[in-house]
Amino acid sequence: MPRRSAVVPAILLGAAALVGLAGPSTGSTLMISQAMDLMRLIGLSLSMAVIMSYAGYVSFGHSVFIGIGGFSATYVVGEMARDEILGAVAQSGGFLPTGSLILYYIESLLLAGLLSAIVAATIGAAVLRLRGAFFAIATIGLNFAVMNIARFVMRSFENSVGEKVPFPNMGLTTVKLYWLHFAVFLLTVLIAYYVRVSRFGTGLAAIREDEDAAEVMGVDTYRYKLAAFVTAGVLASMWGVADAFRTSFNVAGYFSLSHSVIMILENSIGGIGTFTGPLVGAFIYYPLKWYTQVIAAQLSLLILGALIILVVSFAPRGGSGGGQGEDAQA
Repeated sequence: MPRRSAVVPAILLGAAALVGLAGPSTGSTLMISQAMDLMRLIGLSLSMAVIMSYAGYVSFGHSVFIGIGGFSATYVVGEMARDEILGAVAQSGGFLPTGSLILYYIESLLLAGLLSAIVAATIGAAVLRLRGAFFAIATIGLNFAVMNIARFVMRSFENSVGEKVPFPNMGLTTVKLYWLHFAVFLLTVLIAYYVRVSRFGTGLAAIREDEDAAEVMGVDTYRYKLAAFVTAGVLASMWGVADAFRTSFNVAGYFSLSHSVIMILENSIGGIGTFTGPLVGAFIYYPLKWYTQVIAAQLSLLILGALIILVVSFAPRGGSGGGQGEDAQA
């Protein structure tokens, strides 16, 4: 990796550290909550970028992995550790010790990563033999199939959904959740960046530009695509865990196709083939989301869908003009 490329993650991490230190110091619950929203949007956008922006494969089933993350957190908190959590909460007057909270969070992340890797490798082995619209359509079917399987498994849990899960009475303060989000955010940024500038990322860029030519030049296109699909799924699953701990352990909504549409929109607006594109797209989408929900709550997805069509039609490489510059540096 060139020396000048190595400067980028240092700048990003430095800026992120400053934001992280400044966030809770504002004392404003609203500001901290908005910072977590933005970190989530950027993190999910970067997870989609690994398979869509870097490799050129649009996955409408990416929300599956958010659901797997939420499912994993639900299982850890609602089944594996429920009795321990209730006992700890009772002893501490209604709050879970920070160390225990972090432990359950890490356990959820590990389980989510394992399950997502297995699902992505299994499903990817089949759907990644398809290209273009055929791949996109197949991932829609993937979304509904995995969603129904997860719902069936969750129904077998005695205490894993709804108000029976010990949430939010675990000492999950806004500041604690902020730092948990921040840790996942930093990890996502690092992984997404180093995938982009690595030899692996160069191979994905070759696949995006011309898959047949890349294969002729010696790129193992199938193996590269499968690795990208697994990496993207694992990154998205971490944000499913974050969502579960922050909002609700009832994870049915995490499988919604709208999550995938939003991630596709962010990458399309920001720029296909770039590392910075998903970040730019998230920053543009965040105020746009609130605006469309305020003026037309029922039509917000329709408006966003129309925006995707416009971006793809008139600026197929997004606002940054594509990743040729970054490709040259990688």
